[in-house]
Amino acid sequence: MSTTSPDTQRVDAFAEWIRANPDDVADNVFRACVSAVPSFITTGREIELAFRAVCSSFVPVVSEAVTTGEIPQGASLPAAADDLARRLPAAGIKLVDLALSYDIAGNALLDTFSRALRGDPSTPAGCDRADMLLVVAGRLFRFRQAALAQAMTVYHQEQQRLQHSGVPDVLAAVQRVLSGELGDAEAEQQLGYRMNKRHVAFVVWGPGATEAALREVAARLRFQMRAQQDLMVPADEHALHGWFDVPESAPGVDLLRARLSVPAGIRISLGTPQYGSSGFRVTHREALETQSLADSAMPQSIRPGTKAEAGHIVSICDVFALVFASRDIELARHFVRSQLGSLVEPRHSVLRETLRIWFEELGSPTRAARRLNVHVNTLVKRLNRASDIVARPVDAGDFALRLAFELCGITHAGGTSGPAEDGL
Repeated sequence: MSTTSPDTQRVDAFAEWIRANPDDVADNVFRACVSAVPSFITTGREIELAFRAVCSSFVPVVSEAVTTGEIPQGASLPAAADDLARRLPAAGIKLVDLALSYDIAGNALLDTFSRALRGDPSTPAGCDRADMLLVVAGRLFRFRQAALAQAMTVYHQEQQRLQHSGVPDVLAAVQRVLSGELGDAEAEQQLGYRMNKRHVAFVVWGPGATEAALREVAARLRFQMRAQQDLMVPADEHALHGWFDVPESAPGVDLLRARLSVPAGIRISLGTPQYGSSGFRVTHREALETQSLADSAMPQSIRPGTKAEAGHIVSICDVFALVFASRDIELARHFVRSQLGSLVEPRHSVLRETLRIWFEELGSPTRAARRLNVHVNTLVKRLNRASDIVARPVDAGDFALRLAFELCGITHAGGTSGPAEDGL
């Protein structure tokens, strides 16, 4: 359907606003939608990233539809929106949530554009501005209805496919627990797993690994953690999600790294121990975030002196700083440089290792020197050298320095290894 030229002229400002702020527009829509429909961010990192992609992919499509007024019947959804609609049934996200997200997205677009008009002196005022918003709102509504109808069709098709393929009920039940829809009693009945316990979530994954190999690693992990019960669901053909009910005496990550043999190519991410059904969800989110960061920012690097297998087990405690840095890696890189200067360069690897041990020993020169097998005077000289480089006294209680040091292995991964030239 097309509209007249005067109407088209009235919405030129909408297209200009979209072109000038595509990322901001997508971010605003994303925040508005997940605030109203939190299941898009609570059912796993994959769904969250897919939904972010949808918000970005719709921006140019909406701009074109609203600007021209042409809403073709049966037009295809953006690929990202089609992909998300197909993922939702298996993720346990209801059709009503999908429909609500389209309504919220349309309202967020219109509200944000209206605020932008009020703050722009070059746009018309009074009746002309009201007419412009009326035309935009009408076209946006028609586009939203057409796009939602297509998304609902895709959702129904995938839902029917899953029903006929015999997807295990346990997967749907787990998704309902993660979304908060299933009470403890019903969850325990459907899953055969007690919810009012101390849970640790994990992900076992590896490119090319078979489900049998992943389950074998998970079984070894369960034995080492002395878990009383377990719950496992395949996430895809190369990843296994799960939970253990672990006692207070369960070994920590360092002991697991020392005791557990993990085949090459397979990795384990762990959340922290959490209690009850809310803890079941929290520790799962931690394990997923750890897996994501381990893949993207922590290739299997091993600290000096540890077993080769240590890099295959990553805890959320190893990546807490990265969780925040990953939101803006460029900003994190600038922060690291401002705090550490040239200390991130390969020639200072000895100083960095000295600082790492010193930080772990809470600033004790004696204990740090003993671990490094050097004289205390040598360690003090290294600390003084590091102090000269960062242009301020090094203090084990300096939060900014500690944070920058933790981040430098990620933000300057190419510059944190190499021949040492510190001469100490």
